[in-house]
Amino acid sequence: MRSFVYIHPRIYDFAIRFLYLDGLKLVKKLIGEKKSVFEAACGYGRMRKYMDSSCSYSGIDLNEKFVEFGRKRDLDIRVGNVLDVNQYRNSDVILLADILHHLTLPDIKKLLSIAVQFAREKVLIIEPVFVNIGSRKNIFSRAMAKFMVWMDSDGFNEIEKWMSRAEYDALFHSLKESNNIKEMKITHHRNHDFVEMFV
Repeated sequence: MRSFVYIHPRIYDFAIRFLYLDGLKLVKKLIGEKKSVFEAACGYGRMRKYMDSSCSYSGIDLNEKFVEFGRKRDLDIRVGNVLDVNQYRNSDVILLADILHHLTLPDIKKLLSIAVQFAREKVLIIEPVFVNIGSRKNIFSRAMAKFMVWMDSDGFNEIEKWMSRAEYDALFHSLKESNNIKEMKITHHRNHDFVEMFV
């Protein structure tokens, strides 16, 4: 079932603004200038506005309504599955924003292995680690976990588990090792992790 947040891009945009506050200003710095960026699970391409104007941007998403909304704003995005290697474009940066927690562990591993194949410089992961509240073992956490699943159901993937901060760290290091990443840098900012994996 799809949450009301995913019914229309403007509703989703409002929700994301509330969650990130000014956190996405880091994107421009982390990506840099004159870079080609491909975003898997791009929604309606909202991340484009946080990049330098000299960057080129393209992406894929399964939400047809969101993709149509972005295409009307002249964004180079299309309907596509992030686990389909044939949907990707070679780019300086492959961006994975707010997607890992929607996927199972095997799909997370597959997604990153695909992203690494197409990234010329790095894979940039942005993940909301405040969701770790749902991983704690108390009544409040269990209630919050159910609420967050209801709020964040995109209609395509079923959220099976909320990870703790330690599990996120272990996941990032595991992905680094299994994909022969040269260097990894994690920036913690406003309850989000910005993970740069340099290929």
